[in-house]
Amino acid sequence: MNVAPKIVFLSGSLSGNSKTGRIADWCAAHCARYRAVTRVFRGTDLEFPFYRHGGAADHGPEIHDYLRAMEQADAVVLVSPAYHGAVSGLLKNAIDYVNELTGPDRPLLDGRAIGCVAVARGEQGAASTLGMLRTIGHALRGWPTPLGVALSNDQALVDGTGMPVAERTRAQLQVMLGQVVSHSTLSARRRAARTPAGTRP
Repeated sequence: MNVAPKIVFLSGSLSGNSKTGRIADWCAAHCARYRAVTRVFRGTDLEFPFYRHGGAADHGPEIHDYLRAMEQADAVVLVSPAYHGAVSGLLKNAIDYVNELTGPDRPLLDGRAIGCVAVARGEQGAASTLGMLRTIGHALRGWPTPLGVALSNDQALVDGTGMPVAERTRAQLQVMLGQVVSHSTLSARRRAARTPAGTRP
């Protein structure tokens, strides 16, 4: 059964021309080459009110759209800037909304691959932020890929198209994304097998 995996990319910066946003776009384009259905949520797409447990009735259409995309995702790639050695508050708040996904088949991000990319000015901030992303992925019942990517200094540079300038960075991202695509393809097949005939997955 050939089913295209659905992969969601979250960028945690509000800057219109941020490195995290451009890297997320580049990663999505790379995965699309392998017939994955991709969707990128940039920082401005994630500018939600502070998450409040039990406030689902107050969610606007943007949040419902985001949650539906996350619910249907076979994998998620988190791209965060390092703010004082930690994940950006914008991204963490968006991730907190995943707490609303309580379906019995796949609560939270159960069983799905989670790619993690941290972007910082220094190596220490990149490393600590990457560790936090991976911890969050586990807490959501997901599977952070074996390779996580921490980018700093020259390794974080991208060109006008969003492609990483450093060959080492491109290679690391490609390995991580390959792991995301492989796992998400299996997840997509399981999702299709659970979908009743005549309905859209």
